[in-house]
Amino acid sequence: MAGIVKLNVARDDSGAIFIDRSPKHFDLILNFLRDGHVVLPNVPEDVEEIQKEAEYYLLDGLVELCKNNQYPNKLRFMKSYEELMGLTYRPKKPVLVIFGPISKHGNVNYQWDFNLLEFQRKYASKVEIYIKLENDIGWYYSGYVNKKQFTGNLFNKSIIGGVMQNHTKYLEEAVQQMISLPH
Repeated sequence: MAGIVKLNVARDDSGAIFIDRSPKHFDLILNFLRDGHVVLPNVPEDVEEIQKEAEYYLLDGLVELCKNNQYPNKLRFMKSYEELMGLTYRPKKPVLVIFGPISKHGNVNYQWDFNLLEFQRKYASKVEIYIKLENDIGWYYSGYVNKKQFTGNLFNKSIIGGVMQNHTKYLEEAVQQMISLPH
């Protein structure tokens, strides 16, 4: 029979198949088997775990879904300083928080020459990236890895030659430094 894979599986005394795997994502695995599709969580670590389980169970469709969904096309926002502390205290992989200004009326002053989604897609496999909107003080960043912190301005209101200063090259350099450090 074409397409059938013969596996050597462990069985218990009654002949039942014994699967020594974590049950953490098993409901999602079962739903994929039933429906052929599932909605994956927005947490990259969970998606990586689900992908490993899908590889174990030889579910190529779920593996592909995980690969295509690990780094979603939407920004992740941080709402509180408690969340900031939880994400940056001894992180498993480097964390970058980009702070942006929001006025008391809820307006955000975007820097249109800096594509946050493109930046996220470029680095999301190596760095956890979050946006935190706060008081109208300009765009800046903080990076956290292995008890080190990197900070700097992205854009400030100092104008040189009529152009607002764009410091994204410093952000790229900081991220490269973060990636190079052991974590």
